[in-house]
Amino acid sequence: MGDAERRFRDLFESTLQARLERQARSRIHPIIPGVFFSHASRESRNLFVEGHFYGSITLSQAVAEGLAKFLCESNGVSAKPPEGRAQRLRDKGVISDAALDAFKAIRGTDRNNFHHMNRDVEIDYQKLDARAFECVEGLYAIESEVFAFDTGAGGAISVRHAQYWDIKDGVGAVHLWFE
Repeated sequence: MGDAERRFRDLFESTLQARLERQARSRIHPIIPGVFFSHASRESRNLFVEGHFYGSITLSQAVAEGLAKFLCESNGVSAKPPEGRAQRLRDKGVISDAALDAFKAIRGTDRNNFHHMNRDVEIDYQKLDARAFECVEGLYAIESEVFAFDTGAGGAISVRHAQYWDIKDGVGAVHLWFE
């Protein structure tokens, strides 16, 4: 084993316990449609688990914005301007108050600080951990509502909101995540 590999292993092992803790306390909705933001949604949680909080926060905020746009387009709700999409979705009865609160929590008051890396962006590690967790949990809450499903005999999946899934002849592309 070379020096670089040893240093990498030492780093991994020194952070393993914290990673396991973050994985255990964060949740991810197990099945979402295989749409443009599905991989990024999963990656935002992975970044949180790995301790890459800036990436997790920023990506979670971007995914939430893309998800709101997707929901607007899927339900005939105006996606313009981007600010206020979630509120319009709630006003039209597309999402619940809880989902609206999750969208608002993800956006927070710091969206621009993270996306533009403004000089007053948070730098405290514990606060970043908490903020990233809030964002990842917000995505979980939204995805659990809008991509809700039931399982039946033989593990068959029945989606509750078919307009979000591209299903043809009972088959559709999905992004699965089981732990």
